[in-house]
Amino acid sequence: MEQASWFDFVEKERDPVYEELQNLTKENPSIRIASYIITMNPFALIEIESDGIHDCVSDIESCYTYLCNLSK
Repeated sequence: MEQASWFDFVEKERDPVYEELQNLTKENPSIRIASYIITMNPFALIEIESDGIHDCVSDIESCYTYLCNLSK
């Protein structure tokens, strides 16, 4: 049995992780969420870095899904 998160039952727009990802812009290209550094590179791709992780996604929705899957 998997433990559910409160954010599994509400809109992602209320999730603090999703809200923080919305701050990722060309003017603010790097943010830190827990142990992850999230960076928008010059090609507008989003890089996710942490110990042993360096992945790239194409948009904020994919980044959010990636981070949610890492936490499960």
